[in-house]
Amino acid sequence: MNTTPDSTQRTRRQQQLEATDVVFEINLVDGAEAEHLGVQQAAVIRDVVLWYHRNGSSAPPHTSAT
Repeated sequence: MNTTPDSTQRTRRQQQLEATDVVFEINLVDGAEAEHLGVQQAAVIRDVVLWYHRNGSSAPPHTSAT
């Protein structure tokens, strides 16, 4: 296997092309909506930390964001 810098760069580029696309949508909120979002985010973070504490380093179950 040739591991010259050029071949390594090509391999990385190929991996990037094969990677699953991720799309982020950012919505800015304020007031009561922002407060509600902050509470919701804190609850999700708490759930993840508690799950990690109970399950150690094994992968978490798949969940979807709402």
